[in-house]
Amino acid sequence: MIGIGTDIVDIKRIRKALSNSFLQKVLSPYEIKLCSNFRSERIIEFVAGRFAAKEAIIKALSDYEIPKMANITISNNEYGKPIVKYKNYNILVSISHEKEYAVAVAYLLGVKQ
Repeated sequence: MIGIGTDIVDIKRIRKALSNSFLQKVLSPYEIKLCSNFRSERIIEFVAGRFAAKEAIIKALSDYEIPKMANITISNNEYGKPIVKYKNYNILVSISHEKEYAVAVAYLLGVKQ
């Protein structure tokens, strides 16, 4: 492990900030398409989780670079595990939600060969 980051987000803060320009700043095109059919509360929860995860990822990468959030894509495997796609970095992330908060931790393991 060569980097670690964590972040917690108040979901109310995301609810207040939610707009098309905010979504484009935080989410990749894939993620925008993914959440386009969600109901409004699910969109807010989704964006809060992605925001926390991307902040954690940025912190884990901060010794190497500071990416824009929209350039990081987080998808999910068939079991719901988040999968980070950013350049050729090997990054693990965990996202959790609890009523008013979303929290995430990211581990930068290195560069994929």
